[in-house]
Amino acid sequence: MHIQEVSSGEVGGVISPAVVLKIVEELVEELEEVSPRITDCHVQHLRLYLASLNPEQLSDDQKLHIWRLSYRIWNTCVDVTNILPNPPVAAADEEICEVLARLRHAACDLLLIARDPIGSSNVRSSLHKISVFFFKTGCIWHKLKKFETAAACFERAAELSLEGRDDQVLMAGGYDSINCISEAGAGGTEQITFQFDLCTARAATAWELSQRALACSLLGRARSLLSVLPGRHQELAEQYLQFGQSLLAKDDVESQAESVKYIEFGLDICSEALSSSSSDLDAAAEKPSLERLNVRILRHLTAAHLQNGNLESVLKCAAALRVRSDHPTTSYFALRAFAGLHRYDEVAKEIFTLLSHSGASFDVCLSALEIVIQDCWLLEVVEKAFSLLFSRFPTKKELPACVLAKLLTHDAAPSPSLVTRRIELALRIASDERVITTITAGVSSTHAGGGGGGGLLSPPETRAQPSAQDAERRCIHALLWNSGSEYFQAKDYETSIKLFEASMLYLLDGGNDGNNTMQRAKSLRVLCLCHLALMQFDRAAEVLQQAEKLDLNAACIFLKFKISLQTNHEEEANQQLEQMMACCDFEPEYLTLAAHEAIASNSNSTAVAALSRTLSLIASGRDVGTKEVVVLRNLINLILSTQEGSLVSQEEVLKYLKQAQSHISEQGYAGFFGAGSMGERETTWFAGVCWNQALAAARCQDWKHCFQFHAMSSELYASLPETAENLGKIQTSLLLCVAALLAIDSSTDHASESLNVASAYMEKCRKVHGSLSSRSDTAMLGSSDESESFEVHLNTVAFDLKGRAKDYKAQLEILMRCSSIPGFKSEHFFKMGLSACKAVTPSSVEVATAAFRTCLHLTLSTATPDYKVVAVTVRKLIILADLQCKDGHEALSLYRQANQILLGLSSHDKYPRNEAQWLFASAWNRARIHVKFLRFSEAEEWMGMGLELLKHVPSLELHRAAMMESLSALLKEKAERIML
Repeated sequence: MHIQEVSSGEVGGVISPAVVLKIVEELVEELEEVSPRITDCHVQHLRLYLASLNPEQLSDDQKLHIWRLSYRIWNTCVDVTNILPNPPVAAADEEICEVLARLRHAACDLLLIARDPIGSSNVRSSLHKISVFFFKTGCIWHKLKKFETAAACFERAAELSLEGRDDQVLMAGGYDSINCISEAGAGGTEQITFQFDLCTARAATAWELSQRALACSLLGRARSLLSVLPGRHQELAEQYLQFGQSLLAKDDVESQAESVKYIEFGLDICSEALSSSSSDLDAAAEKPSLERLNVRILRHLTAAHLQNGNLESVLKCAAALRVRSDHPTTSYFALRAFAGLHRYDEVAKEIFTLLSHSGASFDVCLSALEIVIQDCWLLEVVEKAFSLLFSRFPTKKELPACVLAKLLTHDAAPSPSLVTRRIELALRIASDERVITTITAGVSSTHAGGGGGGGLLSPPETRAQPSAQDAERRCIHALLWNSGSEYFQAKDYETSIKLFEASMLYLLDGGNDGNNTMQRAKSLRVLCLCHLALMQFDRAAEVLQQAEKLDLNAACIFLKFKISLQTNHEEEANQQLEQMMACCDFEPEYLTLAAHEAIASNSNSTAVAALSRTLSLIASGRDVGTKEVVVLRNLINLILSTQEGSLVSQEEVLKYLKQAQSHISEQGYAGFFGAGSMGERETTWFAGVCWNQALAAARCQDWKHCFQFHAMSSELYASLPETAENLGKIQTSLLLCVAALLAIDSSTDHASESLNVASAYMEKCRKVHGSLSSRSDTAMLGSSDESESFEVHLNTVAFDLKGRAKDYKAQLEILMRCSSIPGFKSEHFFKMGLSACKAVTPSSVEVATAAFRTCLHLTLSTATPDYKVVAVTVRKLIILADLQCKDGHEALSLYRQANQILLGLSSHDKYPRNEAQWLFASAWNRARIHVKFLRFSEAEEWMGMGLELLKHVPSLELHRAAMMESLSALLKEKAERIML
């Protein structure tokens, strides 16, 4: 409806604002002409001229004219608004609505300039009317969600309302002094109604601007006006309820707790209205709607208490609701409260009360059942409630899926037995024929097709895509499958078997759907794994046989391989490796898994076979996902653990090490082992294996393998960074290579070749040793004793090598060099002497003599000489002297030296008795030969030496008299010979 225009009056004389008013009038006329095509430019032009109007310069007639113009603008907006759809449909409609709101706002500002024309009887209560205009404009801005602008309009309306003359009596005593309304009459009631509407509208806008305190205060003012506005209780209660609902929907706890206060305010207002309705006829007519509102608010209050955890309050509200209405949510609220208070007997009663209610929706019943499952653990109640609910809603396929999802969820249970019972209940529900029939109804014909009938088959594209009807079946299958997987990972294989078998009930039988066939085969393979874990090999084989009929692939062969390992049929397992590799879906990872399974079953030979086939795949150029060096390392480890120390294992290890050596020559060390620290660790491991195998071969005196392993070890260590530690290992490996070559039987046809190779390795060893000795970090490698020990071994092996090569001059040089090495001891020279004695030639005798003389010198130089070594060395020297000249001066000097040694002893027991007797006997017996050939001078010397040595053999002292007689006879005969 249009606002009635103010009656026209005469306009006074022309003054300065008249021009502005004329232009404004022209703009208003233009607005009326272009309506409804009003744009924002019209509003801006109007605003521009409004700003130039000064209220103090306006006459009363001009103010009255302004009122007329404002009314015309407002009525134009009303006309356009009536044409537009409500609510706006297009974006252009919303834009026009916003332009009209600005135009209305401009009309209000125009009235605010004119205010109250003094002396005019045509415009009554002008300030009140202006505030009404601002109020209506604010409501429009609120609908357009321009809340800040709406709040400004409402504030302006409130200010103008307070200034009105008709409101002075009311505002002087505040909103609580409503007794003055009877004096104000109908106009006062109208203003009270306006104040009520203004407060509620301002409160709604303040609420949208998150000004809760202001909104609450404004609603409180509106509530104080209800005593004179009996028909507005329901509106204010709705407003409080709306605020409470918005707070309840927030996530923060503080807002949810505050929501209770607003909903309770609404409930109080509604209760007040109901209590006064019996005496008021108008209120009595509104009683049914108030009662419905009361129940609705009470229901929301119950929900608010429930969300805030006020469970006892929830029960009180539920009791009040039962008196007022028979709504299914009452039992639902009570059930949730009883569940939170652990009053499970009442929970059982409430769930069955809810399910028996004819008005209870499926969603509410399902939510209540889920609460009983999740919070109460009343499994018997759950089973009965599910049966009732399923009977009531037999076509709801989501019911079994939701119940199974809750039952199979692993919540914290009071006891493990409850978890077991919960799983058993889930299995009973999943295995129920009614459930299976309902879930698979309408799905089989789509996916399974017809085996022998004339049913129509869906095209492949349709069958490949799961339908919406099939969602519940797939959901239940996934729930049972995932739960079975969890129990499988927890190694509860018996429960896992039950769950997997239940999941197979929701796989469609027969038909042409390859997806279901593959899933069934997969389920059977998983069942096979479960039976294997339970050591039920026969049952596992039966299940696997069914899987093979559906889908024979590498996974099936692998499971057969696993069964063969578990039953100790290694030959069958090796055959199944070949079958597995022949499958079209074979992947190299199967061989890796097979190796792991074989190791776990203590079948290392089968693991070796699997890794060997992996190496063959690598050699053929196939990517196996694992580096060749890793496969070789694992393979060698297995061989060594299977046949540790045997000749066969060394042959196998040597074969794979040579294979690695050939690939190293092709790819380089970095390409084969890898770069960086990882490559260094791999190289070190292989070098260590070569070293250990060389030592094992040396213990078995397999010198050929010993040399080969040490040679590989030296090459691998040489590829590592030249640290003192690595150089030390290289020189030791090279030296042991030479020692192994020297230990090979020299009688073979390749003896000279072995010596040449040994010489080459010795030369390398000396170079590495020299490089290591010149390093500044050599001292960090170990003690000086270790360095001296290597020097001893190096010269000892070099001495032996030169002896094999018959380079005796070099041997003498080595002896001279070794005599100055601190680590060389007498036993080393003794061994060198023994080595030189093997070849009986003048040069070798010279070398042996020099070695033994050095040994004797070093032994006697010690603080406590070992006279056993002295005795043996003296005998060796005497024997070597006899080889050069029998009974010569060299031999005699050695006897004299031995006698001097014996004379220096404090006790005869220090020198070995047998050796002393040998010295005495051999010296006396040498004289007999000279006597025989009438060499009396030589015989006399040897007899005298024998008698001297007899002093050191007390046990033979009884022969001295006879020996003296023999010496006297010799001297007598010698004298007679001289006289003749």
